[in-house]
Amino acid sequence: AMNLLNSHGAEFRSPQAERVDLRRSLSLPLKAGTQTTSEQCVCLSTNLPALERSLSMPASATKCLASLAQCICDPAQPASTSDNTQVRRAVSNESPGQLCKSHVKALPYPGMTALSQQDLECIDQRHLYRKPVASGEQQGLGQQIVGAGRRCRHGWPQAILYDPLYRERPGKSYRLGDTTRLTCPLLVTAIDKLEKGGAMETYNERLLPGADWDGELQKVNEAHRLLRLQLIGDRSAELAEVQQLLGADAFGIAMRSGLASLRPEAKPDVKCLHAQVADELVRGGNNIIAKQVLKDLEDQGVPTHGSDECCDNCDVTMPLEFARWRLDKCKNNVGKRLSRARKHAAASRATSLAGDLDLERAEDGM
Repeated sequence: AMNLLNSHGAEFRSPQAERVDLRRSLSLPLKAGTQTTSEQCVCLSTNLPALERSLSMPASATKCLASLAQCICDPAQPASTSDNTQVRRAVSNESPGQLCKSHVKALPYPGMTALSQQDLECIDQRHLYRKPVASGEQQGLGQQIVGAGRRCRHGWPQAILYDPLYRERPGKSYRLGDTTRLTCPLLVTAIDKLEKGGAMETYNERLLPGADWDGELQKVNEAHRLLRLQLIGDRSAELAEVQQLLGADAFGIAMRSGLASLRPEAKPDVKCLHAQVADELVRGGNNIIAKQVLKDLEDQGVPTHGSDECCDNCDVTMPLEFARWRLDKCKNNVGKRLSRARKHAAASRATSLAGDLDLERAEDGM
């Protein structure tokens, strides 16, 4: 909300006051241990329409501010929309409700938490940047993800645990996939840069026989092999479907593999630092490689628990054009989706501009 005001201006005239500083009115109640005054509530609740008119603020921005005003000034009022729920969560740090459930009956690690509908929307729209899906299909994402690993300082999942047995869509065959994934856009971007700078070669040297990380990767891979078996449980019918799809040999390799499909007989190779960090953020405390990655990022000035601005990217109620920080590019499939989205947006803008020019020419000729 503060960012929206900074983008559009903070002071405007209204019937209630000669000049209102809405930034000050919004910031005071958010300070710990302070109470919202009736004057501030009047300002918040009555002046938003004037703000929209006087500053040409988009309706979506005003809606965000209105939700914040309701949460601050009337905390007893139950949130009636997803926007209010999201803002209330940001203000009070409540754990969101409406938990989604996967096929796995229990979270396998004590540091994990269940996913809410807001978490799923964040992961789907602002972490994975997937195409909008038909009504009801997003629940499939909730069925595919077991739960969240570590959460950032703003409360969003930084890594998730997948059910390794999943259907991409209802009616599709079951597939056997990876178990952990790093989703935090801030960490994904920072690790991309770390890998590009040659860190993987340095880490791999430490995995060699006799080096200080000798045997550590094998421990991680074995932990993931056992985790896969634990998550699959007694789902023999689904497993048989996968075996028929892959063939006996490929199925055997997949079931023996570790993190990021690493085979136990392969030469020690960290392969993907994103996968290593995802493992640490889900299992917690056992991946020495990931701990070094996170330490190296902190030494470079990357706040691995989240920055002041990165929450704008994860908040689906915040238009990305107003975000103080947003994911611009990354090297995986998410990066490809972002690139396609940028090209589509550019083509749409060009089409719109051409239409405006044609309209102007037509009006000039009248």
